Amino acid sequence: MNLGNIIMNNFGNSLRNIREAKGITIKQAAKNIVTPAFLSKFERGESEISFSKLLKILDHMNVDINEFILETNDFEEHPQRKFLKKLVDAANNKSITIFDNLEKNEALLYTKDDNLRHKHNILLCHLYKSEITNTPPEKNDWMPIKNYLMGVEDWAYYEFLLYANSLYFLPTEIIELVSKSAYQKGMRYLSLNDNKNGLTDTLLNTIETLINRNETSLVIPYIQLCETLLKSPDLMFERVRLMFYKGALKYLTGNYEFGLNQMDEAIKIIQTTGFSGSDIKNFEDFKNIISK
Repeated sequence: MNLGNIIMNNFGNSLRNIREAKGITIKQAAKNIVTPAFLSKFERGESEISFSKLLKILDHMNVDINEFILETNDFEEHPQRKFLKKLVDAANNKSITIFDNLEKNEALLYTKDDNLRHKHNILLCHLYKSEITNTPPEKNDWMPIKNYLMGVEDWAYYEFLLYANSLYFLPTEIIELVSKSAYQKGMRYLSLNDNKNGLTDTLLNTIETLINRNETSLVIPYIQLCETLLKSPDLMFERVRLMFYKGALKYLTGNYEFGLNQMDEAIKIIQTTGFSGSDIKNFEDFKNIISK
């Protein structure tokens, strides 16, 4: 039994299922990447394909890599997403017990598969627990994450996800260091939807955290970098989010009336364009914090 052929066959079936569901022909999906005949053979499990070409085909079809993985795994959610949902649940419930259980489970998983992800997850549990116990984050908990992120040559979905969930706990100088590195490394594969979304969120999260810490002199370069990524019409929420932060920056630097008006305008856009109520509340809470 050839395991490689089984995996490729699953990938081919998944690609065909998604392509047909989107009403995309083989010719359209293969355009300028591979021949239609080759793609047809791959979908039937009769040929293998390089990962780089598979990524290009998915991107050409506007298919997120996670959507493809879910299809391949019969829509079983990735374990890391499951973990992060439980992490957020523990934080929302301020439950040390849930954190401790998560930590024990990740430690057990690490002994089984030696996947570094589980060590990172244990550190995330420690960091989130520090917020509940109102104690400063321990350097031993964030430094391994920082070292990993700085040492990775190319950032992909996992790195952006890890940084997004640890950024809040990092010292300002470390945020500056890692965010600049994320931009440089993430730009290499910006054509991939996941990387573009991850990089955009990283910049916006950096801006939010720096504003929250009143580090106004450090914010402008990240706003400028973010603006270069937000020209696509499908990034409406991200553009409004940036507009809100620019208003917050104006307010904190003394232009009170203009800043408040711009934040209110951003909230109004969110209210009238059908985004979730939690998004509106997050903006309003942030505005109330900085305008006290």
